[in-house]
Amino acid sequence: DLPELNDEFASEISQFETLEEYKADLKKQLEEAKAKAAAAQNENNVVEKVVENAEIELPAPMVDMQCEQMLDDYARRMQSQGLPLEQYMQYTGMTVEKLKEQFRPQAERNLKTRLVLEEIVKAENIAVSEEAIDAEIEKMAAAYKIEPAKMKEYVGAEQREELAMDLKIQEAVDFLVADAKLQ
Repeated sequence: DLPELNDEFASEISQFETLEEYKADLKKQLEEAKAKAAAAQNENNVVEKVVENAEIELPAPMVDMQCEQMLDDYARRMQSQGLPLEQYMQYTGMTVEKLKEQFRPQAERNLKTRLVLEEIVKAENIAVSEEAIDAEIEKMAAAYKIEPAKMKEYVGAEQREELAMDLKIQEAVDFLVADAKLQ
């Protein structure tokens, strides 16, 4: 039996008292999700176009290392689902080398994208403040339900630098998107 869609149902399954309030909230959430997805797709399209036009020679060892990292991530995801990589390879007939070869095109795209965005960071002198880094650490703390002060203790100088570069790269993406809208 399905419950009747009425105010009582809405108040039982949500924080809203009426079905109309609940529907309005759902509509707002769907519109926000759609807007975020559209913005992300726009960012991806702009960055992809810029990267497509860039001429970069990727050193083979760099690509190999990226493939290795992707393989490690893949193995961790498989393991978290209860399937060791070795067992997966037995079932599928795959080898480590075949998997790395499958990862190679994505690894090259990832590296090329990162390098192009890092060059834009340099060319545009994009910088981030210590406050912005701290704010990002606080977001991470909230996501992991850890006290911000504790999270700041966990984040060392190297991780702070990586976080700063990630923020700069996002600024570079924002710069590209804003520039693309002007044209």
